[in-house]
Amino acid sequence: MSQGAKGTSRLMIIAWLAAMVFIAVMFFGGSSDDSVEVATDSATLERIQPVGEVSVESAVASTGGTERSGEELYARCQGCHGTGAMGAPKFGSLADWAPRIERGIDDVLQVAIAGTGAMPPKGGCSDCSDNELKSVIQYMMESTK
Repeated sequence: MSQGAKGTSRLMIIAWLAAMVFIAVMFFGGSSDDSVEVATDSATLERIQPVGEVSVESAVASTGGTERSGEELYARCQGCHGTGAMGAPKFGSLADWAPRIERGIDDVLQVAIAGTGAMPPKGGCSDCSDNELKSVIQYMMESTK
């Protein structure tokens, strides 16, 4: 073996031994408890406590106990029913309302509550009672006369 090869082998052995000593010191040397804060249950609970609370309340606005009339509520419906947009039966059009009149107001009410086609449930009037919906349907049905 040449002198250069022997020198390289010694250097590799020394580097390997130095790495092993470094790892052993890190593994077995540890650290003192003086520099590490010991976590207690109360300290942990304090750090992870909730920031806020969830409040679930009724999303339905109060109407003050009085029901609104069909004519009054129609203002919310006229965007679609005033023009017949997206297949909505047009206000005052007997041709549009005749099949619904034949089915009866209670059936039309159930469809209005559930929503149909482009119309969302309750026509988007989430604060309307079933009686109020019935009155606005009656108002639109009577507009065909």
